[in-house]
Amino acid sequence: MMKSKAKALYVHIPFCKNICSYCDFKKIIYNEKIVNDYFESLFFQLKQFDNNKYKSIYIGGGTPSCLQNKLLNDLLKKLCSLLDKNFKEFTIECNVEDINEEFLETIVKNKVNRLSIGVQTFNKKLICLCNRKHEKEMAIKNIKLASNYLKNISVDMIFGLPKQTIKELKQDLEIVCSLPIKHISYYSLLVEPNTIFWLKKYENASEKTQEKMYKIIYKTLNNYGINRYEISNFSKAKKYQSYHNKIYWKNEHYDAVGLSASGYKESTRYTNTFNMKKYIDRNYTFFEEEVLNKEDIMFNEIMLGLRLDEGLDLIKFNKKYNVDFFDKYKDAILLNIKSNTLIMKNNKIKTTFKGSLLLNQVLEKFLD
Repeated sequence: MMKSKAKALYVHIPFCKNICSYCDFKKIIYNEKIVNDYFESLFFQLKQFDNNKYKSIYIGGGTPSCLQNKLLNDLLKKLCSLLDKNFKEFTIECNVEDINEEFLETIVKNKVNRLSIGVQTFNKKLICLCNRKHEKEMAIKNIKLASNYLKNISVDMIFGLPKQTIKELKQDLEIVCSLPIKHISYYSLLVEPNTIFWLKKYENASEKTQEKMYKIIYKTLNNYGINRYEISNFSKAKKYQSYHNKIYWKNEHYDAVGLSASGYKESTRYTNTFNMKKYIDRNYTFFEEEVLNKEDIMFNEIMLGLRLDEGLDLIKFNKKYNVDFFDKYKDAILLNIKSNTLIMKNNKIKTTFKGSLLLNQVLEKFLD
C-alpha cells in the first residue's frame, strides 16, 4: 500500500453514452462487459491508497453519471472510506440527462457534497452541434431538482462555439444566472485534434471574438454577484470556490486512478496508461512520466498561480524554494508591470485583468 502526502484524489471514469463534438478526453462508448472489467481493475488500483485520507475526491470523465446505480453506489462507498473525517469536497461530474431522484439520493447518501453538471449551452442549435442529449427545459428543470439535494452545484459552460452569436451567449448567461447554482466554469472552445469539430474542420473563434465574449461573461456574472477567482472559474462566495481545483492551481500534490488519469507526487507528474486492455490487465504503467527539476517546478507554480485572481504569495514561494522571487525574476516582473499585465502588492504578485487575457505573453517573459 502506498502512503501519500496528497490532499486530493482524482478518479477517472472513461465511459460515455455518446461522444461530444469538442471532447478530447480519453473516453469509450458504454459497454457493460468493458465497464465491469474496468471497475475490477479500478478497485484493485484503489487498494494501494487504502492508508490515505483525502480532503477532496473528484470523480471525472467521461461521464460518471452514466454508470448503473449499483456500480455507482459501490464506487462511492469505496471512495467514502478514503475521505478524511473533515473532508472539504467530494465532487462528481454528471450530464443533465442523467439527473434524477435515484441518482441524487445515491450520491448524497454517500457523502457527495458537490455536483458538477456539464451543460455547455442552453441553445438548441448549439446543443445539437455539440452532440449533447439534453434540451434547455430539461437542463433548467434538472438543475433545480439537484438544488433540492445539494447546495454546492457547479455548471460547465462553453463560449466561442462554431457560429455562436453574441446574442446567443447573452441568452445562455441570462439563464445560467437565474438558476440555483453556486459556481460556473466558463471555457473558451479549443478545437483539439481528432475531435468531431476538428474532423469537420471547424476553427477556433478569432482572438477578437473570444476576448469580446469573455468580457461579456466576466461583466455579466460579476453583476449577478458571481465573481471570478480563476481565469475560467466564477463563484458566488469564497466557500464555493473549487477546493479540489485550487490544489492543482497551487501546485500541490494529488493522486490519480483510472485510465489516462494524471497525478503529481514529489517532483513527478504522471499519467496512467491510455490503453484500456493494459489497464484492465492491471498494467497501470505510466503513459507519461515527467521528473521535474527545481526550475520546472517553480515555473509551474508561477504558471498555475497567476491563473488565480489572488495571485502568488511571494513569502510562501520564497520559503518553499529558498529563493528571492523578485531577485530571480526581476526582468520579467518589471517588463510585465510596465505593460500593465502584472501588479505587486502586499507580498503578492498577480495579473491585472489585461494580464489575465494575455497570460501566455506574461509567462513567456518568465521563461526568458
